[in-house]
This record gives sequence, structure tokens and C-alpha cells, in this order.
Amino acid sequence: MNKSEILKYTILKNFPESLVQAMEQVNLEKVEEIRIRVNRPIIIKIGTNEIILKNKINQEEILNIFQNFCSNSIYTYQNQICGGFITIPGGHRVGISGSVVVKDGKVTNVTNLYSLNIRVAKEIKDCSLPLLQYIIDLQKNSVFNTLIVSPPGVGKTTMIRDIVNKISNGIPEINFKGINVAVIDERGEIAAMHRGIPQNDIGIRADVLDNVPKTLGIRMAVRSLAPQVIVADEIGNKEDAEVINYAICSGVKGIFTAHGNSIQDLRLNPEINKLINLGIFEKIIFLDQKVKGAVKKVV
Repeated sequence: MNKSEILKYTILKNFPESLVQAMEQVNLEKVEEIRIRVNRPIIIKIGTNEIILKNKINQEEILNIFQNFCSNSIYTYQNQICGGFITIPGGHRVGISGSVVVKDGKVTNVTNLYSLNIRVAKEIKDCSLPLLQYIIDLQKNSVFNTLIVSPPGVGKTTMIRDIVNKISNGIPEINFKGINVAVIDERGEIAAMHRGIPQNDIGIRADVLDNVPKTLGIRMAVRSLAPQVIVADEIGNKEDAEVINYAICSGVKGIFTAHGNSIQDLRLNPEINKLINLGIFEKIIFLDQKVKGAVKKVV
């Protein structure tokens, strides 16, 4: 199936017929994001452009759409809902906003839904090739401890997903044998698990701990999965720094991402700055903000 057909079977089937008809007038092959807000026009993102539909959805319709995404079993998705999103078949992510219910400092529910932000999953095969020459350590058939850096929306997660696939499967062209990878998928964006099954191709030697804080997931992986490398997205707080230091000192390699645009940006984050000063990262790769998939600088 092409992307248009996939979207029809995974996303559009959950919409009211009037919205489906409007969406079918759009080039579905290029849709990246669909934003639905109560009594507001539907906004579709394609690259840096927006298409604003005249269609408006009321709150009851938004709830019906969300129930459809949850296969009419919202309770099954409760843990994800408390994290502000759910992952549906195909790896698409549905972010939600509304009235947040907090108990004892923890989110227990989101009610009175106001908006749905549907991020269309995409796998770009071989997009990580420009990075692999810096990440792979051929002499040891391993990887260097790596931090991939860019501002939001430049493609870090898409890159890291393809990296997992490559190092998990192996790369015969350069005689790199596949290694065991533990993916700590805190927000469900790398493997895009749906009912325990990765919706994205993460290769044959990758294990996934889904919907778990990196602090817990990395420790679990080190203790029980015997990974050769751990992969996690968007590090930055004190707990992240401590558990990454623990994993690296345990002999496990790591590939991580962080927000920023320069080494100066990274050093403004005291926890990442500590990791840099400790020499944890053997490679820090900055992605080009203007050209997706391009490397701007390596330090």
C-alpha cells in the first residue's frame, strides 16, 4: 500500500465522513500532521506549509474520533493518555489536550478533550547514512557513545530510528555485524509500539522498553537485556545524566539525542554539560537545521 492508502486505513477511517471527503482533496502522500481543535478549522501540515480546511469539529465529534482511535476502549490506553498521547497502528501518534486531572502530583486522566494533534509516522530508509560514518566503530564492531543534536523538528527521531535498524540488522556493505540494541522508547516515537508490537522496522536484534521513563528503562535494560548499545531520545535532566553515566560505566555503549544547535547550547544545560566534561560522549553530531538529514558539525 502507498502512503495515501495507509492513512485511509489507519487514520481517516476514524473521522466523520465530511472530514474524510475534505481530507481526500489533499495530497495525502505528503501529510505530516493533522490538528483538530474544537470549533476551529482543521489544519494540515505539509512540510513548512499549512492547509486550512473549512471543516469544524465539535467536542462530541472529537471524543468520537478519539474513541475510534482507541478501538472504543479508552481504558486500555489509560497509561498513554496520562502521558498526553496514544500510539495507533502504523506508529502514528495522537497527542491530546483538554482538562488534565492531577492526583498526588501525577496525571491520572485527561478529560473534556479540546484538541487532537495527529503526527503521521514516517520511516525514511537509509536517512542515517550520513551519520553512520561517525557513529560506527568498525574496529570493535560496535558504536561510539554518541549524542545527536538539533532543534525540534529537524529529524532527530527519524534518524535515530534508522540508526537502530542499521546497527541491529548489521551492514554487510561495510562488514558490520548486527549488535543487540535496547531501545528506551519513553514517548513511543522510535519503535511506535502498538499492543506490544513495533510498528516501525527496528531490525532483528532490537529490544524495546516502551512508555517507561529513561531513568527506569535504562537500568532495566542493563540488568536484564544484555544490550551492547542503548538508544534513547531527548535527554537533558539530572536523572537522565545519572542513569546514562551508570550505563556507560557498566560497559554499555549509548546513542542519545538532545535539543540544541551548538556546543554552547548544550553547555547551558548543566546536566548535559556534566556528561560532556566527564567525556561520556565520544562523538557529538550536530544536524543541519536547514537541510534535513545533513550533518552540520561533529565534535
